[in-house]
Amino acid sequence: MSIRKIPFVQLMKAGYNRGISRAHVNKIKRDFHEDMVQPAIVSFRDGKYWVIDHQHQSQAIYELNGSDPDTLITCEVKTGLTYEQEADLYYRLNTGSKQLSSADKIIGQVEAKDPKALEFRDIVETYGYVIGGSTNNTLRAVAAAWNIFNKKDGTNVLAEILSITNASWPNQRDSAQADIIRGLDMFLKHHRHEYKRQRLIKALSQDKPQAIVKKGDTYCKQMDSKSHTKPYCVYSVIVPCYNSGLRSGRLETVPAAFA
Repeated sequence: MSIRKIPFVQLMKAGYNRGISRAHVNKIKRDFHEDMVQPAIVSFRDGKYWVIDHQHQSQAIYELNGSDPDTLITCEVKTGLTYEQEADLYYRLNTGSKQLSSADKIIGQVEAKDPKALEFRDIVETYGYVIGGSTNNTLRAVAAAWNIFNKKDGTNVLAEILSITNASWPNQRDSAQADIIRGLDMFLKHHRHEYKRQRLIKALSQDKPQAIVKKGDTYCKQMDSKSHTKPYCVYSVIVPCYNSGLRSGRLETVPAAFA
């Protein structure tokens, strides 16, 4: 490890690093003070300098110096790291960072070849979604999905949830949002062995996911009880949606106190 000053133009960005946030760079520029500058952490690999941490600070310094590509950035240079080791270090350095989203953290773990993160990514992609980005099939609720994945039998439960959302609302931007995923998680918790998959998909597809969430919000406002959580309220909308038009095989909503 050594401290060196490296021209900004020579600093490379690897796949594990998140995209530049304009708002974050602007904030650093607005509050910039020389005494607060920390060395950028970079890895010298394959004859190039790869930024692992403090890329936003480096970008801000570059812009404050008139976007001169030869702007010198103080760097802590590490050598001998593989790409996967860099990705793992990036993840560990940024764990708990407010600037790092749940998607960024999972992407970092995937790039570091973490087995659980790779399994999670495979489930997400198998059912038509991607982690990161801003397309219609971007998983909007990475944290909620990751929490379910890490529960008992979470692999199968998450796969079932994402297969339902994708089949109910194919290529719809809000299909895999947190409230829907958590509501379906509760639905499966209580009715997994009695519901009919195609019946549920047909029922859900009659409404937009955001409309179901809004109905859940309305239900929550009507209930004067702390036990009526947001997931429970969405679950309480999904059950009558499923039951609509059924004479037999109707599901009973579990009371909030037992949810």
